[in-house]
Amino acid sequence: MSVDWEESACALCGELDGTSVLAIPQPDAPAGVAHLWQCRSCGLRRLNPRPSPGALGHYYALAQGYNAFLGRTRSPHVQRVWDFLRDAHSRPPSLRGWRRIVAPLAAPIARWAFDINLRLDGPRPPRVLEIGSGYGDILIYLQQRGCDVLGVDPSPQAAEAGRRHGIDIRVGCVADLQLPDASFDAVILCHSLEHVPDPNRELGEAARLLRPEGQLHLAVPNGHAVRLTLDGLHWAHLSHPLHLWYFDARSLTRLLARHRLVPIRPPVTTSRHHPFQHGCREFLHGQPLAATRQLLRFLSASLRTPDGGDVLRLIAAKSPTPDPAPPPVPDTPA
Repeated sequence: MSVDWEESACALCGELDGTSVLAIPQPDAPAGVAHLWQCRSCGLRRLNPRPSPGALGHYYALAQGYNAFLGRTRSPHVQRVWDFLRDAHSRPPSLRGWRRIVAPLAAPIARWAFDINLRLDGPRPPRVLEIGSGYGDILIYLQQRGCDVLGVDPSPQAAEAGRRHGIDIRVGCVADLQLPDASFDAVILCHSLEHVPDPNRELGEAARLLRPEGQLHLAVPNGHAVRLTLDGLHWAHLSHPLHLWYFDARSLTRLLARHRLVPIRPPVTTSRHHPFQHGCREFLHGQPLAATRQLLRFLSASLRTPDGGDVLRLIAAKSPTPDPAPPPVPDTPA
């Protein structure tokens, strides 16, 4: 089957030129290779060339095991633990008794384990939109805690899985829904912004749909992650050709500012289990020295690059002024 690929321009500055950070073998691409491409002007990293918008469905059809499409597969016991950890951070009114007492001890685990954590201890449950919701795992939890939720995702398969859990997930793009202005307290983009051909469209809609005191909760792969440098093609978040953008804190903050979205605190990066899974696989395959060497390299590089975690997390609010000045973000080494 012939699949169309295209050159991509930078979403932040429109620049075409740049340098290859990583060559990615891709038989469908021109010359059989795609690149993790770093913009010459602003430094934002992207996949170039990339599948055309009409061809992306072909690659998602191949990714049948993609976790956003699967629905919940945890056992009831594990799900109860999962929900309690979310409660420990979110503090819904239903959190009472010994759970409320233990919650402060479990909250740091929740902050480490979950890329998106909404507080639910306000005067009323928030109305929440998730863009790129998959089957709606986060929305299932929030709805069970009294929130009014809506999801949107391009995948009919994911939407159907969410509906089986009673979640309203619309198929398509958020702009197609023509939702009213300022109609949500929170908008979530959890590992979805890196998938869209034009992130400005999604961020523009998120800003339009947020109420004046609302917040955007966002998580994306960190385009300057330590493990990207160490693992290259084997980095867990490379996910080519489904991931089209690889933001760092500086480029993401600048892109948000274009849409009057300003971080309420500095962006943070985090790594969870992936480095250790990689090391365990090498141990199990009889390569203890290689695994030890990799772990030491990871720890050494992490100490030198404290913002080099695998995932970039950010919470932003809509600025009332037309041209917000984003908070300073340290330069990320090229």
